Amino acid sequence: MTNANHDQTVSTNEAGYNRWSRLYDAYPNPTVAADDLAFPPFWAHLFGMNVLEIGCGTGRHTLKLARAGNRVTGVDLSPGMLEQAALKLAGLPVTLIQGDVMAGIDIPGGPFDAALTALVIEHISDLTGFFARVKALLKPGAAFYISEIHPDRTATGTFAHFKDEDGQEVALAGYPHSVADVETAAHAAGLAIEQSRDVLGNDALVALNPKWERHQGRPMLKIWVLRG
Repeated sequence: MTNANHDQTVSTNEAGYNRWSRLYDAYPNPTVAADDLAFPPFWAHLFGMNVLEIGCGTGRHTLKLARAGNRVTGVDLSPGMLEQAALKLAGLPVTLIQGDVMAGIDIPGGPFDAALTALVIEHISDLTGFFARVKALLKPGAAFYISEIHPDRTATGTFAHFKDEDGQEVALAGYPHSVADVETAAHAAGLAIEQSRDVLGNDALVALNPKWERHQGRPMLKIWVLRG
Protein backbone atom coordinates (compact mmCIF):
# COMPACT_ATOMS: atom_id res chain seq x y z
CA MET A 1 0.00 0.00 0.00
CA THR A 2 1.41 3.30 -0.97
CA ASN A 3 0.54 6.53 -2.71
CA ALA A 4 -0.81 6.39 -6.23
CA ASN A 5 1.08 8.29 -8.93
CA HIS A 6 0.54 9.27 -12.55
CA ASP A 7 2.67 6.41 -13.90
CA GLN A 8 0.32 3.77 -12.53
CA THR A 9 -2.28 1.72 -14.35
CA VAL A 10 -5.54 1.91 -12.42
CA SER A 11 -7.19 -1.51 -12.44
CA THR A 12 -10.56 -2.90 -11.45
CA ASN A 13 -10.18 -4.69 -8.15
CA GLU A 14 -10.93 -8.13 -9.56
CA ALA A 15 -8.41 -7.78 -12.38
CA GLY A 16 -5.85 -6.08 -10.16
CA TYR A 17 -5.94 -8.68 -7.43
CA ASN A 18 -5.80 -11.44 -10.03
CA ARG A 19 -2.53 -9.90 -11.25
CA TRP A 20 -1.26 -9.55 -7.70
CA SER A 21 -2.29 -13.03 -6.54
CA ARG A 22 0.86 -14.96 -7.50
CA LEU A 23 3.08 -12.35 -5.83
CA TYR A 24 0.91 -11.37 -2.89
CA ASP A 25 2.17 -13.64 -0.12
CA ALA A 26 5.83 -12.82 -0.75
CA TYR A 27 5.32 -9.14 -1.65
CA PRO A 28 7.07 -6.73 0.80
CA ASN A 29 4.06 -4.72 1.97
CA PRO A 30 4.22 -2.89 5.33
CA THR A 31 0.44 -2.55 5.58
CA VAL A 32 -0.14 -6.28 5.13
CA ALA A 33 2.73 -7.02 7.52
CA ALA A 34 1.24 -4.69 10.15
CA ASP A 35 -2.11 -6.41 9.70
CA ASP A 36 -0.52 -9.84 10.15
CA LEU A 37 1.00 -8.66 13.42
CA ALA A 38 -1.84 -6.63 14.91
CA PHE A 39 -5.14 -8.10 13.73
CA PRO A 40 -5.11 -11.79 14.83
CA PRO A 41 -4.97 -11.03 18.58
CA PHE A 42 -8.42 -9.45 18.33
CA TRP A 43 -10.07 -12.69 17.17
CA ALA A 44 -7.59 -15.34 18.33
CA HIS A 45 -10.06 -16.48 21.00
CA LEU A 46 -12.49 -17.79 18.36
CA PHE A 47 -12.75 -21.58 18.60
CA GLY A 48 -15.31 -24.05 17.29
CA MET A 49 -17.21 -21.25 15.57
CA ASN A 50 -18.81 -20.75 12.18
CA VAL A 51 -16.87 -17.76 10.81
CA LEU A 52 -17.37 -15.62 7.72
CA GLU A 53 -14.30 -13.93 6.23
CA ILE A 54 -14.98 -11.22 3.66
CA GLY A 55 -12.13 -10.57 1.26
CA CYS A 56 -10.17 -13.62 2.39
CA GLY A 57 -7.60 -13.17 -0.39
CA THR A 58 -4.88 -15.80 -0.31
CA GLY A 59 -6.08 -17.08 3.05
CA ARG A 60 -3.66 -15.26 5.39
CA HIS A 61 -6.17 -15.15 8.22
CA THR A 62 -8.34 -18.01 6.97
CA LEU A 63 -5.55 -20.47 7.68
CA LYS A 64 -5.17 -19.27 11.28
CA LEU A 65 -8.92 -19.41 11.87
CA ALA A 66 -9.27 -22.93 10.46
CA ARG A 67 -6.24 -24.29 12.33
CA ALA A 68 -7.76 -22.91 15.53
CA GLY A 69 -10.74 -25.23 15.05
CA ASN A 70 -13.23 -22.92 13.34
CA ARG A 71 -15.32 -23.59 10.25
CA VAL A 72 -14.62 -20.77 7.83
CA THR A 73 -16.45 -19.47 4.78
CA GLY A 74 -14.11 -17.22 2.81
CA VAL A 75 -15.46 -14.89 0.14
CA ASP A 76 -13.32 -12.98 -2.33
CA LEU A 77 -13.82 -11.09 -5.58
CA SER A 78 -10.65 -12.46 -7.18
CA PRO A 79 -10.44 -16.01 -8.60
CA GLY A 80 -6.65 -15.69 -8.63
CA MET A 81 -6.46 -14.93 -4.92
CA LEU A 82 -8.79 -17.84 -4.16
CA GLU A 83 -6.62 -20.19 -6.21
CA GLN A 84 -3.70 -19.32 -3.97
CA ALA A 85 -5.88 -19.71 -0.87
CA ALA A 86 -7.06 -23.16 -1.95
CA LEU A 87 -3.46 -24.40 -2.17
CA LYS A 88 -2.76 -23.63 1.49
CA LEU A 89 -6.19 -24.54 2.86
CA ALA A 90 -6.53 -28.06 1.43
CA GLY A 91 -7.97 -30.48 3.97
CA LEU A 92 -9.17 -27.77 6.35
CA PRO A 93 -12.84 -26.98 7.16
CA VAL A 94 -13.01 -24.05 4.76
CA THR A 95 -15.50 -23.14 2.02
CA LEU A 96 -14.28 -20.62 -0.57
CA ILE A 97 -16.75 -18.54 -2.58
CA GLN A 98 -15.83 -16.27 -5.48
CA GLY A 99 -17.92 -13.16 -5.91
CA ASP A 100 -18.80 -9.65 -4.79
CA VAL A 101 -20.52 -9.50 -1.40
CA MET A 102 -22.11 -6.22 -2.45
CA ALA A 103 -23.65 -7.84 -5.52
CA GLY A 104 -25.87 -10.03 -3.36
CA ILE A 105 -24.17 -13.35 -4.10
CA ASP A 106 -25.46 -16.38 -2.24
CA ILE A 107 -23.38 -17.11 0.86
CA PRO A 108 -24.55 -20.41 2.34
CA GLY A 109 -23.70 -21.67 5.79
CA GLY A 110 -25.05 -18.83 7.85
CA PRO A 111 -26.07 -17.25 10.04
CA PHE A 112 -22.48 -16.94 11.23
CA ASP A 113 -21.10 -16.76 14.76
CA ALA A 114 -18.55 -14.08 13.79
CA ALA A 115 -17.18 -12.27 10.75
CA LEU A 116 -13.95 -10.53 9.90
CA THR A 117 -12.44 -8.53 7.09
CA ALA A 118 -8.95 -7.16 6.54
CA LEU A 119 -7.92 -4.39 4.14
CA VAL A 120 -11.26 -4.44 2.34
CA ILE A 121 -13.18 -1.38 3.59
CA GLU A 122 -11.06 0.93 1.41
CA HIS A 123 -12.56 -0.81 -1.65
CA ILE A 124 -16.21 -0.36 -0.54
CA SER A 125 -18.07 2.73 -1.73
CA ASP A 126 -21.38 2.08 0.10
CA LEU A 127 -20.38 1.50 3.71
CA THR A 128 -23.90 1.46 5.13
CA GLY A 129 -24.98 -1.11 2.54
CA PHE A 130 -21.90 -3.18 3.27
CA PHE A 131 -22.48 -3.21 7.03
CA ALA A 132 -26.16 -4.01 6.56
CA ARG A 133 -25.22 -6.96 4.33
CA VAL A 134 -22.77 -8.32 6.89
CA LYS A 135 -25.20 -7.86 9.78
CA ALA A 136 -27.83 -9.84 7.89
CA LEU A 137 -25.38 -12.74 7.60
CA LEU A 138 -24.57 -12.81 11.34
CA LYS A 139 -26.36 -14.25 14.33
CA PRO A 140 -27.78 -11.63 16.72
CA GLY A 141 -25.03 -10.31 18.98
CA ALA A 142 -22.23 -11.70 16.81
CA ALA A 143 -18.97 -9.76 16.46
CA PHE A 144 -17.56 -8.30 13.25
CA TYR A 145 -13.78 -7.72 13.32
CA ILE A 146 -12.33 -5.13 10.92
CA SER A 147 -8.73 -4.23 10.13
CA GLU A 148 -8.26 -1.39 7.67
CA ILE A 149 -5.58 0.91 6.35
CA HIS A 150 -5.69 3.91 8.66
CA PRO A 151 -7.99 6.74 7.49
CA ASP A 152 -5.16 9.24 8.04
CA ARG A 153 -3.30 7.45 5.24
CA THR A 154 -6.18 7.11 2.77
CA ALA A 155 -6.96 10.81 3.32
CA THR A 156 -3.56 11.58 1.76
CA GLY A 157 -4.09 9.23 -1.19
CA THR A 158 -2.54 6.02 0.16
CA PHE A 159 -4.38 3.01 -1.25
CA ALA A 160 -3.56 -0.54 -2.30
CA HIS A 161 -1.15 -0.81 -5.20
CA PHE A 162 1.72 -3.00 -6.29
CA LYS A 163 4.35 -3.55 -8.95
CA ASP A 164 3.62 -6.60 -11.10
CA GLU A 165 6.04 -9.13 -12.57
CA ASP A 166 6.66 -6.88 -15.57
CA GLY A 167 7.51 -3.91 -13.36
CA GLN A 168 4.20 -2.17 -14.07
CA GLU A 169 2.71 -0.20 -11.20
CA VAL A 170 -0.92 -1.22 -10.69
CA ALA A 171 -3.30 0.79 -8.49
CA LEU A 172 -6.50 -0.64 -7.05
CA ALA A 173 -9.70 1.39 -6.78
CA GLY A 174 -10.23 2.82 -3.30
CA TYR A 175 -12.32 5.28 -1.30
CA PRO A 176 -10.96 7.55 1.48
CA HIS A 177 -13.33 6.83 4.37
CA SER A 178 -12.85 8.77 7.60
CA VAL A 179 -13.27 7.19 11.04
CA ALA A 180 -16.58 9.05 11.32
CA ASP A 181 -17.70 7.65 7.94
CA VAL A 182 -17.07 4.09 9.07
CA GLU A 183 -18.58 4.44 12.52
CA THR A 184 -21.66 6.37 11.33
CA ALA A 185 -22.33 3.73 8.68
CA ALA A 186 -21.90 0.93 11.23
CA HIS A 187 -24.41 2.56 13.59
CA ALA A 188 -26.85 3.11 10.72
CA ALA A 189 -26.71 -0.61 9.96
CA GLY A 190 -27.40 -1.50 13.60
CA LEU A 191 -23.85 -2.41 14.62
CA ALA A 192 -22.40 -1.10 17.88
CA ILE A 193 -18.75 -0.02 18.19
CA GLU A 194 -17.23 -2.26 20.84
CA GLN A 195 -13.57 -1.41 20.18
CA SER A 196 -11.75 1.15 18.02
CA ARG A 197 -7.96 0.97 18.02
CA ASP A 198 -5.14 2.72 16.15
CA VAL A 199 -2.19 0.56 15.11
CA LEU A 200 1.11 2.41 14.78
CA GLY A 201 4.32 1.31 13.13
CA ASN A 202 6.49 -0.29 15.79
CA ASP A 203 9.69 -2.22 16.45
CA ALA A 204 8.11 -5.53 15.43
CA LEU A 205 7.27 -4.11 12.01
CA VAL A 206 10.73 -2.60 11.53
CA ALA A 207 12.31 -5.92 12.54
CA LEU A 208 10.66 -7.50 9.49
CA ASN A 209 12.14 -4.92 7.14
CA PRO A 210 14.49 -2.09 8.23
CA LYS A 211 13.21 0.03 5.32
CA TRP A 212 9.92 0.30 7.15
CA GLU A 213 11.48 2.42 9.88
CA ARG A 214 9.80 5.39 8.21
CA HIS A 215 6.50 4.04 9.59
CA GLN A 216 7.74 3.95 13.19
CA GLY A 217 5.17 5.68 15.40
CA ARG A 218 2.89 6.56 12.49
CA PRO A 219 -0.70 5.32 12.05
CA MET A 220 -0.77 2.17 9.91
CA LEU A 221 -4.13 0.55 10.58
CA LYS A 222 -7.47 1.14 12.27
CA ILE A 223 -9.06 -1.89 13.91
CA TRP A 224 -12.70 -2.07 14.96
CA VAL A 225 -14.74 -4.67 16.76
CA LEU A 226 -18.41 -4.20 15.98
CA ARG A 227 -21.32 -6.13 17.43
CA GLY A 228 -24.79 -6.69 16.10
